[in-house]
Amino acid sequence: MSTMAPSGCIDEFLDCALVGEARQATKMALELLDWGVPEDLIITDLLASAQRQVGERWHRNELSVAEEHLATGAAESALHALADATAAPSTGATVVVACAEGDWHSVPAHMFAEQLRARGAAVVFLGASTPAEHVATFLQRHRPDVLAVSCHIPLYYTGVTRLVDAAHAVGIPVIAGGRAFHDCPERAGRLGADGWAGDVAEAAAVMAGWRDERPTVRPEPTPVNAGAVELDARAGELAATAWGDLACRFPAMARYDQRQLARTREDLAFIVQFVAAAQLVGDQEVLTTFLDWLALLLERRGVPERALHAGLEALHPLLRDVSQAAGDLGDIGIRHLAERVCC
Repeated sequence: MSTMAPSGCIDEFLDCALVGEARQATKMALELLDWGVPEDLIITDLLASAQRQVGERWHRNELSVAEEHLATGAAESALHALADATAAPSTGATVVVACAEGDWHSVPAHMFAEQLRARGAAVVFLGASTPAEHVATFLQRHRPDVLAVSCHIPLYYTGVTRLVDAAHAVGIPVIAGGRAFHDCPERAGRLGADGWAGDVAEAAAVMAGWRDERPTVRPEPTPVNAGAVELDARAGELAATAWGDLACRFPAMARYDQRQLARTREDLAFIVQFVAAAQLVGDQEVLTTFLDWLALLLERRGVPERALHAGLEALHPLLRDVSQAAGDLGDIGIRHLAERVCC
């Protein structure tokens, strides 16, 4: 390797990962460990940074899904190798780490779990999208101190709540984190979590506080916004209903092939689901952040932002028919896209 600073190895790591050389990429991570670089830094400054770069490059249409999967596989291999090479004694809390039900983005959660383990916690990592009823059974049998729930995408907020309820039913507190919460602990609280952390250091601090004063955990299910749940369930239906109006508003769709049409219908449903997610946690930025993300994604794939605006306009009266709150979020989304064009 050209450098022993983890951040300086990212390009070399990805050069290996993106051509399927996962073993060589893993070897780089282990060499850093041999040179005395702490495992925590290898994970944050190399593996996590490389994963973020891959996600950004895919978003900009610079990498394919296949290449993204290769990079993810290399990161997972490196994490397993680091865990095998570092035998940290378990002196702290017993923590079960799980992804929100429905969320298959397991690598960030795996990194978090390994960092906790390196800090002395006894960690069980359940992986991606474990059904809530199976998590409930596991928690009932093993009675850990904490359940840590990772959520990468707001579409799976209800999956967070299902895991929270599973843990609370057996008296176990829950800490939540992941990109879907951004820097907003209020989102985690509205989904029923007892705490929130933006990184492993914050999570460790929260759990240390819980050793001195354990949060009160109530077995009753978390109250959720029923209108938001209904809206999410109807996303496909509303996308299909808006289809004809979108075709009128955006005539260029007539030239789309079947793959492009399928993606467009999928995007309409995603917009509805993100409106529901924003409503669920009472935070309009969940929607506006997604619209910004989707606008750039479409632009890099040759779709003008006008198409996105037309889609939201086609959905807007349908959202209003479902509920005032959904319609208001539709208004916010339309204004946000208009401001983007003006800027």
